[in-house]
Amino acid sequence: MRPPPTPADEAERLADLYDYGILDTPAERVFDEIAALAATICGTRYAALTLIDADRQWFKAVHGPSPRQIARDESVCGHAILERDLFEVPDLAEDERFAGNRLLAGPLKIRFYGGSQLTSSRGHTIGMLCVLDQEPRVLGAAQRVALKQLAGVVMAVLEEGRQTRLLSWIGSLLDRVSEEIYILEPRTLSFLYANATALRMLGLTLEALRGRDPLDLQKNYDPAKLEGYVRDLEAGAPQVVFESTRPGVDGRIHPVEVRWELQHTSGRPVILSLVQDISKRKEMERMKDEFISVVNHELRTPLTSIHGAVKLLQQGAGGELPDKASRLVSLAAENTERLRSIVDDILDLDQIASGRMQFRLETLEARGMLEQVARAYETTARAGGVAVDVDAPEGLRLRADAQRLHQVLANLLSNAIKFAPRDSRVLLGAATTPQGLVRLEVIDHGAGIPDQFRSRIFQRFAQADMNTRRTKGGSGLGLSIAKGMAEHMGGTIGYTSEPGRTCFFVTMPGAAS
Repeated sequence: MRPPPTPADEAERLADLYDYGILDTPAERVFDEIAALAATICGTRYAALTLIDADRQWFKAVHGPSPRQIARDESVCGHAILERDLFEVPDLAEDERFAGNRLLAGPLKIRFYGGSQLTSSRGHTIGMLCVLDQEPRVLGAAQRVALKQLAGVVMAVLEEGRQTRLLSWIGSLLDRVSEEIYILEPRTLSFLYANATALRMLGLTLEALRGRDPLDLQKNYDPAKLEGYVRDLEAGAPQVVFESTRPGVDGRIHPVEVRWELQHTSGRPVILSLVQDISKRKEMERMKDEFISVVNHELRTPLTSIHGAVKLLQQGAGGELPDKASRLVSLAAENTERLRSIVDDILDLDQIASGRMQFRLETLEARGMLEQVARAYETTARAGGVAVDVDAPEGLRLRADAQRLHQVLANLLSNAIKFAPRDSRVLLGAATTPQGLVRLEVIDHGAGIPDQFRSRIFQRFAQADMNTRRTKGGSGLGLSIAKGMAEHMGGTIGYTSEPGRTCFFVTMPGAAS
């Protein structure tokens, strides 16, 4: 016998076969009856439902005696799965492909084979529904049609079983999710499904929940708002998010965040509702608000007074100081200034995150803004042995909040001066991009930004910690604040860096001259 060739789609074919989970399963009445019906319709002695594994042919159902499996190299079905239409061999003994096959000489003495392919939903043949007989013969047209139809029934049953297993697996998976998951009917908002977490939090069974709606469980919902959320989803909103409260099995009222998405399954729209208990988040927000209040009222005010008093001493308001005392006062002035900067950064970051920071956009002249920032840092640059140059065309205008943009550029320039080598130059530049934006650049010629730091450079409290571009003071909040401010003004911030040249840039919307 000639062994059957391997199909070109073998890997995908086997993946589909295994996905149905049918191999090596016990006999099932539905498949046995289909095999018997195939033999009756076709008038043959035998029929079988076979599946072609990697190296064997396995029999799921048989009408008549048959081995449970045979080697794939000896199988007629191994040849049959290579065809796209019904495979028929009127006389196996006369076909050279099957000469010497043990089915011919064995107790079954098979001479005739006719089979219809079992084709997966992805178009790969996983096996055959075949009829066999001990005498040569040919199927009639009606028998051929019926055999194909029965093969379609087999695949429908297999597909239904696969979907059932998949749904069971998905349900089991959803039950392990810590978030509450609900499915609601959009028109009535009645519950269709809830995962185990949701049922546990409500103290209900799925049967008790079905048919009820959110208003039955939580009386403080506004029906008009819920209807509005549904209209927003039906109008194309990707999701709606709102906060609410609901009682838990512990008897306490829990704050929750609710996310609704409209999903279409087999043409039927449903609302997927994800409910997350945000008690811990609310507690963290309360603690953060208390911390910000303490920073603002209990720390900032006395710190400002202390810094002012130290600066007066440094300027001689208390008389001339001995050298040792003068150095201590200078150190105190420097560190109180750094603490003030950190406090201001924390307050700015909170305002940005909470949306309380106000931005007043106006038309600004790019060169004038860069020169203003450069002048503010003349003394700092001179102390570091660095020169600051401005290279920007006259008349280039942009839209931004002057105070906030100055703060962004000042942060970038301050960093550039810190990391620039002595006797080098820092460049402040401006140009128009092809998209009509204005790009403001701050370029230094330091060691560059280390690779391991680049992915988190705009994160809060991020600071490089290495010898080539080491930390030189600061809160680690400056770039995060600069990014937030730039984006709130409709711009972006980014950088390029290599040893010997680092460029931080801010792009802002342009304005007509």
